[in-house]
Amino acid sequence: MKENIYDNNRFFDKYSHFPRSVAGLSAAGEWHELKKMLPDFQGKAVLDIGCGFGWHCIYAAERGADTVIGTDISTKMLAGARERTHLANI
Repeated sequence: MKENIYDNNRFFDKYSHFPRSVAGLSAAGEWHELKKMLPDFQGKAVLDIGCGFGWHCIYAAERGADTVIGTDISTKMLAGARERTHLANI
């Protein structure tokens, strides 16, 4: 398996301070265009592969997805996602 850089303490600490890591999707420069391409989530089951801190999971859940599952190879990223995602459908 390849090295998972996100579980490296130094890398993760630096990554965690990026604006998009702190503020979520609104701080991602590409977000205003990307969200135009997303489907209606109402009543859907969503799988986010490589969910990182779970920002897309939150977005889908807040827009009516019945179930959202986020997965990531990084245990540190998943821990961060668990801290941020408190909706019952995630």
